[in-house]
Amino acid sequence: MQSVRSPGRSLTEEQFQCSICLEVFVEPVSTPCGHSFCQACLQGYWSHSKQCVCPMCKTSFPKRPQLSVNRVLAEISAHFQSGGGAEAEPGAEPRAGAGGGAGSVGGAGSVGGDFAQAGEVACDSCIGRKMRAVKSCLTCRGSYCEAHLLPHRRVKELAKHRLTAPLPRLEESVCRKHQRLLEVYCRSDHACVCPGCAETAHRTHDLVSIEREWKRKMSHLGKRRSEVKHLIKERAKKLEEIKQSIKVIKTSAQRELEETWKVYAELQRWAEQSQAELVAQITGRQREAERQAQELARGLEEELAQLRKRSAELETLMHSDDKLLLLQTLPSLAPPPEPMDWVAVSVSTELYVGTVRSSVSALLEKSQDMLKRLYSKEFRKLQNYSSEVFLDPATAQRTLAQSADGRKVWFEERKQAQTQQGDGTRRFHPALFVLAREGLGSGRHYWEVEVGSKTAWTLGVARQSVRRKGDIRLSPENGFWCLWLKAGQVKALSAARLPLQLSELPSRVGIYLDHEAGQVSFYDVKAHAHLYTFMDAFTESLFPIFSPCLCHDGKNSGPLIISPVKHS
Repeated sequence: MQSVRSPGRSLTEEQFQCSICLEVFVEPVSTPCGHSFCQACLQGYWSHSKQCVCPMCKTSFPKRPQLSVNRVLAEISAHFQSGGGAEAEPGAEPRAGAGGGAGSVGGAGSVGGDFAQAGEVACDSCIGRKMRAVKSCLTCRGSYCEAHLLPHRRVKELAKHRLTAPLPRLEESVCRKHQRLLEVYCRSDHACVCPGCAETAHRTHDLVSIEREWKRKMSHLGKRRSEVKHLIKERAKKLEEIKQSIKVIKTSAQRELEETWKVYAELQRWAEQSQAELVAQITGRQREAERQAQELARGLEEELAQLRKRSAELETLMHSDDKLLLLQTLPSLAPPPEPMDWVAVSVSTELYVGTVRSSVSALLEKSQDMLKRLYSKEFRKLQNYSSEVFLDPATAQRTLAQSADGRKVWFEERKQAQTQQGDGTRRFHPALFVLAREGLGSGRHYWEVEVGSKTAWTLGVARQSVRRKGDIRLSPENGFWCLWLKAGQVKALSAARLPLQLSELPSRVGIYLDHEAGQVSFYDVKAHAHLYTFMDAFTESLFPIFSPCLCHDGKNSGPLIISPVKHS
């Protein structure tokens, strides 16, 4: 047993022992009731107690007291721990575990600080529930709590070891060659090195401190995290849009199915009604024809009976040998009936010429009326995809004039059509065309063009890569999907010029493009009628194309006007 001698009295080691761990105080603190304990022991005791009470007298405290280390008591305790100024009393035996070794009672599990929590460095020497490490030894490659760090403070050989703040990944934080902390970052090799490596192998490299590089990386990570959060927000928004689109698709599909059932039920009803009327008409004609033929047959049978009777009378007189009787009887015979001219009488068997055709024509007229209503409904849907279209002056042929807002184009005879040096490959020459400013590479788009009473025009879409110089043949094979008006007739410019059968010429043309579906459709806006549809596969952006065509003597001088879409 150690003691500190002073005149008149002696202080023993037992007076400086913690009643929890039975070891000399380490960072001693005192409770409001006056009892002293190791700071780690008292905090550990309170951490595992439901109430904050003194371990000795059980005095209860309403809230956990603020603890401060008693410096005087700590210095005296340290004096006993280091053995300075102490001597062994005669006959005294050293107390087992007094050095705070791993085998002391409660020393390894209780003394020296709080228990290690999640994210904190734990003591490598503690058994069972580990205490929080207070130091890491670079030489031993281990982290220790206050209790297990005592040997490094008492033993001279261990006191020479390099201690540092607790490191969570000690093995990875120490240079294996120099046994020093990795405190320098080499930007040239993108590696963490110790000061020894920095002074030798990495001396000519771009070196900064770990702290500086960490701040730089954290700043970069902060920016990336902000970008990722922005992307997450955008993706979440897009995901919600897609989910909402799926709901709309389901609703639209159900609505379309109901409309389909309604339309086809109506068509079926019309077909059945038309068939029933046709059957009734054929049956009625059949009965009337049979009645007339039967009347003719009865008249003919009556006349035939009279003729046979007359033939029999004449036959009897011819075979009579009584000449007197013949001469007396012959004048009294009734005159023969006036014979009918049956040569002109006939029964027509072709009763049904055009009957089926007339019925089908009537059914088709009803179907056409329904088709017009469907086109009108389809047209209203297309207007929801209206897009802003503006003319590109850089592509316009030199004789074409345009308005300042880029929505009108017309032909001017007085303008010079000569090719200028700055035309480049974008401008059409000599063909009278102009493209829109922006290409349409995806999605659905709709725009309308006012053609008025013009006698010639060309409208449609064209690939960006179409030929723009010399003779141009408008066809899908050459990258043009267009309609034109010439000689009073609208034609679809497919591989062959296909005339469209129209009751009247359109004054306002709507153009619809579905890039993914490969569809270009044309509509008469005022009549809500479909004109023509091209179906193809588009591999590049398409540009709306316009041509007001030539004008002669003031005819066809009006402009083509890209008009705002007025929803029906």
